[in-house]
Amino acid sequence: MKNRFTGQLLLPGVCALLFILVSCEKEDTPVSVTYEGTYTTTNELLNPAPMLKQRTTGTSPARPLDIARFVATATITITPPPPFAVGGEATFYADNGDTFTTTFKGTSTPNSDGTSTVAVTHTIAGGTGKFRKASGSFVGNAIANPAKPAGEITYKGMITY
Repeated sequence: MKNRFTGQLLLPGVCALLFILVSCEKEDTPVSVTYEGTYTTTNELLNPAPMLKQRTTGTSPARPLDIARFVATATITITPPPPFAVGGEATFYADNGDTFTTTFKGTSTPNSDGTSTVAVTHTIAGGTGKFRKASGSFVGNAIANPAKPAGEITYKGMITY
C-alpha cells in the first residue's frame, strides 16, 4: 500500500516539474518585418585619407521598429579609380536599450558637385533583448557631403527577430 501511495504522489509531481521546465524553455516565434527608416546623421573624422575612417551617428524621430539611433564606424579606401570601397560595423539602439549589430560593405562614388553617393548593405549579426537572435539584411543609401558633417541615410530591408 505504501509503494502504491508513493507512486500516486510521485507521478503528478514529476508531470508538474516537466510542465514547468517545458514552459521555461519555450522559444519565441521569430518575426520577419520590413525595416525602413530615414536617419539624420552626423559624421566625425577619425582618420584621414587614404584609409579614411569615420564615426557616423544617426537619429530618427520616426523610430522604425523603435530603433531610435545607430552608431557606425566606417572605413573608406580612397584609392583611384572610384567607386571607393566602404566597410564597417554598426550598432542600432532601440528606445528600451535593446540593440542589434551589423557589418556592412558597399561603395562611395564621387559626384561632380563634390558630394558622394554611398550605397551599403548591412548584414545583421545578432543583438540583445528582443534582437538577441536577430538576422537579416538591409540597404542604406545616402548622399555624403565632405563639406558638411550632417547628412541623411535611408535604410530598407528585412529583419527577423
